[in-house]
Amino acid sequence: MANPFEKRATEYLRDDEAFLAVVTPEPLSTFFQKPAEEGRLYDRLAVIIGTPGSGKTTLARLFQYPTLRTLLRNKNLNTYKPLIDTLTACLAVVDDLPTVVGGRLPLEAEYRDFWEFPYPDELKAGLMIALLQARTVLTWLRGFTTAGVRLEDVEIVPRVGADAALTAIGGVSGPSVLQRASQVELAIYKISAALMPPSLSDIDADAAAAYRPFDVIDSIRVRDGEDTLLLRPLVIFDDAHSLHPAQLVALKRWLARRELKVARWVLMRLDALTPADVLTEQSNTDGPGEPGLKRSREITSIWLQSSEDRSNQRRAFRKMAKDMANRYLQQMEVFNRRRLNSLGDLLATEPETIAPGKRENLREHLDVLQRRHGVAASRRRDLEAEVDRYLNGTGESGEDLKLAMLAILFARYGKRTPQRGLFEAGSADVEPTRPLTADAEVADGARLHLMHKYARPYYYGIDSLCDASSENAEQFLQLAARLVAQSETQLIRAKSATLSSGTQHSLLREKAAEIVRDWDFPQHQLVRRLADGIAAECIEKSLEPNASLGGGASAFGIPQEEFDSIPSKYPNLALVLQFGVAYNSFTLVPNHGTKKRLWCLIELGGVLLLHHGLTLRRGGFLERSAEDLVRILGEG
Repeated sequence: MANPFEKRATEYLRDDEAFLAVVTPEPLSTFFQKPAEEGRLYDRLAVIIGTPGSGKTTLARLFQYPTLRTLLRNKNLNTYKPLIDTLTACLAVVDDLPTVVGGRLPLEAEYRDFWEFPYPDELKAGLMIALLQARTVLTWLRGFTTAGVRLEDVEIVPRVGADAALTAIGGVSGPSVLQRASQVELAIYKISAALMPPSLSDIDADAAAAYRPFDVIDSIRVRDGEDTLLLRPLVIFDDAHSLHPAQLVALKRWLARRELKVARWVLMRLDALTPADVLTEQSNTDGPGEPGLKRSREITSIWLQSSEDRSNQRRAFRKMAKDMANRYLQQMEVFNRRRLNSLGDLLATEPETIAPGKRENLREHLDVLQRRHGVAASRRRDLEAEVDRYLNGTGESGEDLKLAMLAILFARYGKRTPQRGLFEAGSADVEPTRPLTADAEVADGARLHLMHKYARPYYYGIDSLCDASSENAEQFLQLAARLVAQSETQLIRAKSATLSSGTQHSLLREKAAEIVRDWDFPQHQLVRRLADGIAAECIEKSLEPNASLGGGASAFGIPQEEFDSIPSKYPNLALVLQFGVAYNSFTLVPNHGTKKRLWCLIELGGVLLLHHGLTLRRGGFLERSAEDLVRILGEG
């Protein structure tokens, strides 16, 4: 079969069992379990925000009735137990029975066309909302029939006091509710599909009627085989960023009403937010375009890539990505028949050392540094012992790494001793102002120097692959696909499936360059210019002889109060940053405390770090100002 890593989207897997075989439960437990336990996931509007490929649509599909039923029919298979346990923790399953019926409605269709109609805004919004409700009801009912439930076994349970409105939605029986929803959908669709919008007086009565099933439905009772289930209806509006901004505000205001019993989720990208929402974390405040909407009280916001608790989030993503990769790998016969079911096992973690000729050049360079910085022979022996102590403790080896670490320590010695004249270089040993220690920071700096100066592989191993993915599932699959394809080729050629560190490094950097070259999102040219400018200064800092930041820098740090003013003071820069964040080019880390100040870090995304050859470790940044960003963009 084709490489499943290259499919990139689980929505292409039409069969529920094939879909469930590759889905990992980790995102559910990471993002949904806590809101569910706190009672904030189903009782109010939940807005789920993520970058492209972050898994929004995959999560939505898990809550659809046919998917839940397929999963629970296979509950005795160990493969599905973790997913069932997680859905139980998210209250979508209780006692191995579904409790919700989810209906996903993509908003990429003709809904935005409503805003082009020559009608009052209230009527345009009303037509859109009526169509959305009709199609949601149809989606729920068709989900039941897909799962093998007869419509005659489906019954609407209305809210108390909703008897009058109940007639308008077709009553309580499944067939009549389906018929009424179909009538409303057809009537409104005729308006949207017309070459010339009809006049107000010609609008079909069915389209303008008070069709409000969300105001009526409390729950849905279903007889499914021997089970009688009382299900909470859940509507999932996907790709809400496709709507006109005014439409999106109207939709959210309608869905935010607390009296609705229907659970409602809105899934969207960061594109739909304002720059201030993305850059200054105002997503929990009342926006200027949403009067009367108390977001913090009426909306649960779930960010699939958050700047909070980042160390735990990185660990959670590593676990999720490894599980997902292993599930995908099991779908490939060439690996499955050889029982190669772990991607991590195919990625060598032993570094390749540089060629003998390059090692000789490095030794000569080290001798030059020793003379330049006045390192006495006894001092050199002590530093060599210090490096050996560290490497023995980590189990690492390689003369090239040892020499590169010594070079950094020599440079640090030169920085920490008084400057001496040319003829004093061979004088007595001078004690540095601070002790010289070989540690993880020196080692990472040495590895980065070796990559740039001697082409030693730097990006290899499953953890590096995960960390380069910016906690984005699709980006992980794109990078992993290149490695899996190479491993498959080696197997077909009767070679070992394991990829050397050098092969991994080359393939990952090649793929990263392709991804950056193929950017086509809004503002991508300016995003690339800003990213290249940040990367160039980070590389210069990272390659300092003394590796003052260890593995180097991967971000700019802007004083927090100055960063907060960017949307109002530099609106063009704010727009570039917004789209950079929205498409995984940048990650913002607000309120990062260092040197008794708060900073907002603008970190380069994982693909950019691969492309430019920067550390995947977080935390190293250059202190800059908003004006420096404007300067890079060439706007000031």
